[in-house]
Amino acid sequence: MVDMTSVICQGLTLKTPVMNASGVGGFSNELHGYVNMAEMGAFVTKSLAPFETKGNPAPRVVGANAAMLNSVGLTGPGIEFWRENLLAKLVKINVPTIVSIWGRTIDDYARAAALLQGVDPIVVGVEVNVSCPNIEDKNKMFAHSVTSVGEILDATKELSLPRLIKLSPSTHLLGEILEVVDASSASGVVLTNTALGLSLDMGNLLPSLGARGGGLSGPALHQIALRAIYDSYRALPNLPIVGVGGVSNARGAIEMLAAGARVIQIGTASFVEPRVISKVIQDLPKEIEKLGFSAVSDLVGAAHRGGAAATRD
Repeated sequence: MVDMTSVICQGLTLKTPVMNASGVGGFSNELHGYVNMAEMGAFVTKSLAPFETKGNPAPRVVGANAAMLNSVGLTGPGIEFWRENLLAKLVKINVPTIVSIWGRTIDDYARAAALLQGVDPIVVGVEVNVSCPNIEDKNKMFAHSVTSVGEILDATKELSLPRLIKLSPSTHLLGEILEVVDASSASGVVLTNTALGLSLDMGNLLPSLGARGGGLSGPALHQIALRAIYDSYRALPNLPIVGVGGVSNARGAIEMLAAGARVIQIGTASFVEPRVISKVIQDLPKEIEKLGFSAVSDLVGAAHRGGAAATRD
């Protein structure tokens, strides 16, 4: 039997390396009708800000070649409302929870972090989503600026919970940003968020989404995310990585783990098959055992150590 225990960082150990990606499971128990959430390594909330947000104009989601393009706009009820009205449902399910936070300014991130102090212990970590426009810097993405990411790291450093910084693949500065995260007190990174994309309506040749551009996810993102994970592990092997991007089955999960991710998340595939998370949780140990590994931790980074053949030497 394969040991599926997955240690992301000190203070954050999961019973399986499979989670949902932020955004596809809502804010509370929405997935529970399709997935036994208590079996998941952890549940990741949709991103929450220290204020209520209405999101972007419709249309917000469109299908693309081997992908999905979305511009939902981080709609949400705010952290205080979530704590008071939605958190209890997750406590009842008893699923370890990672809260995703975001903001429009550096101070928003500091406020979001402060609002999570003293939260119920079912919350085991915080995912800091920096792929958001900075209204103090001409709406430039925080995730595309080494300085901005550093400022967010500083603004959230008082959090007593493990912090995982979710980064964008759509910047040539990703390597420098990873070094900044590695040098900070953050617990790890999430690679990757969606890539920037655009779709045109062939009826009028105008952008298909109400906000024009959007985030590309699904199968088309998988190899991009895989490369980011591989390169990050190769450069900074001690920096914990959560892998996400186009995973729809055990094979995709194994690729990310072997590339260097300690755990993985499943996003867009859940819209196609809502039970896919359960299926991957069931299939993954069997596929890992076929490769000759007795623990999922031995698989992590295997692509850098001779691959599966190394386990048979």
